[in-house]
Amino acid sequence: MKTMSRFFFLLWGIAFAFGLYGIIMKFMTAERLAGYGSYVPWGLWIAVYFHFIGIAGGVFAVGTIGYFLNIDGFRESLRVMILVSGVSIACGLFSVWLDLGQPFRALNILLLPNFGSMMAFNAWMYNFFMLAIIAIFFLSLNKNSQADINDRSGWLVPLLALGFLLSIAYPSQSGAFFGVVDAKPFWNSPLLPLLFLGSAITSGAAVLLLIHILLFHDTFNLRHQPYKMLRLTVIGGIIFYFICEFAEFSLVFWSPNSDIREAVELVMFGPFWWVFWVVHLGGAILSVLLLFAGRSDQAVGLGAFIVATTFISARLNVLIPGQAVPQLKGLQNAFHHSRLRFEYHPSLNEYMVAVFVAALAVGLVYIGIRLISNYTSKKIGAAL
Repeated sequence: MKTMSRFFFLLWGIAFAFGLYGIIMKFMTAERLAGYGSYVPWGLWIAVYFHFIGIAGGVFAVGTIGYFLNIDGFRESLRVMILVSGVSIACGLFSVWLDLGQPFRALNILLLPNFGSMMAFNAWMYNFFMLAIIAIFFLSLNKNSQADINDRSGWLVPLLALGFLLSIAYPSQSGAFFGVVDAKPFWNSPLLPLLFLGSAITSGAAVLLLIHILLFHDTFNLRHQPYKMLRLTVIGGIIFYFICEFAEFSLVFWSPNSDIREAVELVMFGPFWWVFWVVHLGGAILSVLLLFAGRSDQAVGLGAFIVATTFISARLNVLIPGQAVPQLKGLQNAFHHSRLRFEYHPSLNEYMVAVFVAALAVGLVYIGIRLISNYTSKKIGAAL
């Protein structure tokens, strides 16, 4: 176990250093090293942003349900669940902040909001959710023992209920953020809010399952309630997502005059076909097999890890094709410049920054869990 821990610490250190160099280069060169342009202005960093805020909502929603149902393991990990959700949304917002051409103007969306804009509405909902998380976390710190954690009196439960509503509202609203764009037929779909919510619940449950295995691997048993519930949630979420995706894509091929046929063909057969077939579909099949047939904590944990990492492909398969199809035929031939292309290929710097955001999230969660563990031990010792 010590050898494995050292290996993961070494791997994390390499990823963090690799990503940190990318962050430094990003601030030194602004966005000149990025691969996106005027026609495709949103790329990998925006996909990372939507993936992380989806994880934040999914972790909180699934964790809160487990807490309300008194499932063993969820009560003990309440603070950890809040921590993971808070770190995820913070890192997601950090990723989109890095994508802004003028990042220090981000406060304008709070100081001078236009609530007719879905983007402004989204930003304010994120802030309400983060305020609820902070309040819930500090209320949970006043619980000295497991009996106190189970006590349903006071403000903790009402705030958890409010946080739960926000955690399922803003991921689906993120789908609506794209769905209201009439100029992009591929995005203008009523299924997008359901797809974004489904991917959030699925990836969030996978992250919770992975954390439960890491925290309670000494007592790992597939028949115990938390593992059973989380495995079924992840498997059910994957099945639900692919049913919705199949429903949307299959109709396109039955309708030869569909407005989104070109975008769907780009997803399935374009330059990044492997994102759909290998990462998205292949990763989902492999993870379901591991989660369904796995009998060890390593197998189930690997399945959860695959879902948590590869489900970013669900965001990419929505984000990029919606921009990569010109709305005016021949527009790509009207002007010629490296930034005036409908093809998008993430640059090395974009990958480095994305790795940094992921490594930062893992590091913050690890430090937070250690601090929570030390604080809890001291509180319980003082109470005794």
